Amino acid sequence: MFLEFHFWRYFFTRGTLLTNLAETETIRGFKKCVSVVLACTILLYIVMNSWGMTTTALTSLYVIGFTDTYAAARWISLLGIILFAVLYFGFHFFGVSWLLHLITKIPLRIAAVMQLYVVATLLIEKLVLLLVFVMLGYTTHLSFLSFGPVAAQFLDHSYFHYFFNQFSLFTGVVLAIQLQFLRRFTTLSTPVLLAILFALTTVFAAVVALISVLPLQSWVLGGGF
Repeated sequence: MFLEFHFWRYFFTRGTLLTNLAETETIRGFKKCVSVVLACTILLYIVMNSWGMTTTALTSLYVIGFTDTYAAARWISLLGIILFAVLYFGFHFFGVSWLLHLITKIPLRIAAVMQLYVVATLLIEKLVLLLVFVMLGYTTHLSFLSFGPVAAQFLDHSYFHYFFNQFSLFTGVVLAIQLQFLRRFTTLSTPVLLAILFALTTVFAAVVALISVLPLQSWVLGGGF
């Protein structure tokens, strides 16, 4: 038997999807959906970059009149954001799938389906932020959907702002999706699965926060640490 995979049909009926996955070994149409989500990831990051969400540091070049340098920097920034989008998708889809497969013994093909919905959820979060920023006409370093702004009110160090910025309303949706799949296709108890998911999320948040506060641009331009 095979499963004809329809991404949006199963997005809101994952219970049916889980049942069908448990009864079949072959998934038709899944690779096409992966390609579509990857393309959407790249397109969203291109739109974000074109609107200026990731090019704040380049504004000074335009202001002081270095228009040629600014234009070249924008093209380089665009290529960089495309590469980042591919890496972002690869980490969440391939990397996390493989990691959870190793830790929980969930079948890799099931983990891949799970993470495809995770990536889609994260893209929806970014799209919501983009739409709101476009309507407001400006961007912020911290997401209004996360605990980052709250942390900024009580904690002084920017590291903690970026750390709590990784925990948002959509983080809860992601954890719910992963827990739903893992409970069905692993033998681990719910408390253990929750502990694993919270631990991984915390580690990922800590690493992202560290990267966010490091002066990477200064190191690159300065040629060293």
